[in-house]
Amino acid sequence: MREILYVQAGTLANYIGTHFWNTQESYFTYSDDEESLVDHDISFREGETSKGDSTYCPRLITFDRKANFGTLARTGIFSEKNDYIPDSQLWQGAISEHEYKPIEPHAYQTHLQADHNELDLSSASREPVRYWSDFNRTFYIPRTMQMLPDVPDWQNTEGDWAFGQETFERFNEETELMEGSVRLFMEECNSFQGLQWMMDTSTFGAFSHSFLIAFYDELSRAPCLSFPLMGDVVPRNANPENTVHMRKVVNDAVCLRELGNLSLSTVPTLNPATWSPGAWNTNLRIDNGYYHTSSILSAHIESSTFPLRLKESQDSISSFSKHLNFHGSHRFSQLSGVFPVACATTPQHISLQLYNFSSVTEDPLRVNRILFAIYHSLNRRLQTTYHTRRDVTRGFSTSALEAYEAWFRTQSIKEPFVISKHTQAYPLPSSFPDIFCDESIVSDHRSRMTRIDSTKLPSMSMFTSLNTNTDTSEMFVAYANFIQTCIDRRKTGILTGLIETLDDMKELANDLWTIHDGYSEYSTDELDAEES
Repeated sequence: MREILYVQAGTLANYIGTHFWNTQESYFTYSDDEESLVDHDISFREGETSKGDSTYCPRLITFDRKANFGTLARTGIFSEKNDYIPDSQLWQGAISEHEYKPIEPHAYQTHLQADHNELDLSSASREPVRYWSDFNRTFYIPRTMQMLPDVPDWQNTEGDWAFGQETFERFNEETELMEGSVRLFMEECNSFQGLQWMMDTSTFGAFSHSFLIAFYDELSRAPCLSFPLMGDVVPRNANPENTVHMRKVVNDAVCLRELGNLSLSTVPTLNPATWSPGAWNTNLRIDNGYYHTSSILSAHIESSTFPLRLKESQDSISSFSKHLNFHGSHRFSQLSGVFPVACATTPQHISLQLYNFSSVTEDPLRVNRILFAIYHSLNRRLQTTYHTRRDVTRGFSTSALEAYEAWFRTQSIKEPFVISKHTQAYPLPSSFPDIFCDESIVSDHRSRMTRIDSTKLPSMSMFTSLNTNTDTSEMFVAYANFIQTCIDRRKTGILTGLIETLDDMKELANDLWTIHDGYSEYSTDELDAEES
């Protein structure tokens, strides 16, 4: 079956994950005339509802603070036979109940439960989204939902490594997480291929690190494909005199180093708060809320990993990651893409609108620097050199495919280091926010969809790419230089229990430089000589 176990940890991860699973749900077909391209058994597990009805639910474990689940416990969970026993059956004494005022369901959930026609269903964006469960379309089994105790408002746990480790150890002991929920998911698999992991590094970095170590020690050595969602402070705008800034950046650096050892492939993904405006979002109308920004990240993450779930594909997490690490020293990849893609796009549009969601050195002037490098070739250090790339185009028109092929021919990288997959358009379920400001793009695709089959969901063309390139070296330079600044200012005790002394900081900086050397076209000595 090539089953994948998905894990989401943190609020942003669960916003992205909710869009991700809504998209997966849209691939199901319900008539004999339709056949899905997707092998649903890879991501879903079959079970029964409390009424004995057969149903498919995601093979997913999701972690978040209890307050962030919203109404999901009442609206989106199927009970499962022998899954748990209510506390009231274990305690024979008197029971005193104290109830909080219930959270009102989101209007979107009310529409779903009323079983309205999908095409008439109002968009979730018509009412403000409060929780990631507000726009959820998928049902889960109880062991998917892992609710962690809430943190007091006065306690800042972002970047607190010791707190994250203690939280996992306590939660694992109290809930028998590894021996219970995780093991049960594993035992349902016929041919388990690995983990696809997504986590907020600031709040769940240490927690995720502890989970992976326990998973490998107790259950399986299957490979992991990780999407760490970086914190809202990156080296370029961090103040080393600000304790919170310093802790967040060092925490992210440690997360990257540890994932480099634990994951077969890691794709660092920028926090939306650090995105730079540019040509990439000229066709989008997005605000800074997670509901909008997570939909874009989800579209790229879902599409870039789409080949892993296709019936016709022979890809697995192992082969997928090994191709990205073709040269043996590239365990970190970058995520980039164009969303949406106009039917009449050109190679120039692809070049200008292609945005890197993994580059911590990204800034508003980067487009000008790239154009300068391309057209004048005066400084090859400004150009991105690709080592490997996996491209996915979705729903491209004939002219758009021709534009992609023309753009592809301008790239220095060729097969077998690049693999291209052309597949169906990206579906837009009613839970997807209305973020498209170029109505011509939307109407073009809607008219094409209507002519083919008016009963299908709207969809959009997009281009996404997972790749290893020299920009990764710049990312690790940025982190290593920030760590060196902290060393020079003799900052200690940053991450309690892990990065406490100057020796710990020096070791971290050296590890980051070692990773950098695997991506850069220059050695460290050459860079130092040029800078001097």
